[in-house]
Amino acid sequence: MRMKILVIFTGGTIGSSLSDGWISTDSSTRYKIIDTYRQNHGDDVTFVTRSPYSILSENLSAQTLSALVNEVTAALNEDFDGIIVTYGTDTLQFSAAALAYATGNDTVPIVLVSSNYPLDDPRANGNANFRAAVSFIKNACGRGVFISYKNAGNAVMFHNALEALGHLESDDAVFSMHGNAYAVETADGIQITGKALPCDKLEAKFAEDSRILVAELHPANGYSYSLENCRAVILRPYHSGTLNTASPAFTAFCERAIKMNIPVYVVNVPDGAAYASSKAFDDLGITPLFNETFASAYVRLWMQLSE
Repeated sequence: MRMKILVIFTGGTIGSSLSDGWISTDSSTRYKIIDTYRQNHGDDVTFVTRSPYSILSENLSAQTLSALVNEVTAALNEDFDGIIVTYGTDTLQFSAAALAYATGNDTVPIVLVSSNYPLDDPRANGNANFRAAVSFIKNACGRGVFISYKNAGNAVMFHNALEALGHLESDDAVFSMHGNAYAVETADGIQITGKALPCDKLEAKFAEDSRILVAELHPANGYSYSLENCRAVILRPYHSGTLNTASPAFTAFCERAIKMNIPVYVVNVPDGAAYASSKAFDDLGITPLFNETFASAYVRLWMQLSE
């Protein structure tokens, strides 16, 4: 039986071209990725295409994210074997998490596909990521939302939407928390190496202003952030899940949040033995989100706090 896959174009580098030194979205490149797949792998899939918008992903807003979620959730009521969303890398993890929460992550495969360079660039991984996503859907390798991505020198990996980490500085590689990718493409097909990650379904609401303060840890931070009009705080800790709990400025910041009834969360906290500095979390009113990525936590709180 011939597979039917919906491809949703949203722009991003994978839907862009280089002109006069600038990378911009280009609607004329939209169908190249499907044409390339057919040329190299045959016409064995029926692709249906839609495009709710076309932007560089760094320009993601509540409005465009809502449009994407609405497009995907509506398509789940149609007769598709899977959905591929072509997407930019900068906000890839945020939109993947939003789709997971909005769908409950127990659906036909929904795979986000990006490219590190425009498709005409020989360094681009977009065609490989797309090909692997099609194979993932054709072979029914999983239910829910995934990211298909090939890091330089490696095979294409599939990441659970809620476990995908943000990019390292100036690096386009995608990794899963603790290196736990869901699957990898091999010469013999797609090998499942991890576990699917179910999640509770949330109402797809995205306020234009999330009112979430994000504070990233760095030395000599005075923590002079205003908490006015703030509904939650997310702390991005050092890599080992630690915070500078010895800092009087940090202590005062947490005390201000307690007095204003503003919850304070810290993400990327590993299970197991913790450093002594973490003993102060309870006294400072800090809620650790164990093994939860920043993108997942941010999107979840954004949805839960939106009215």
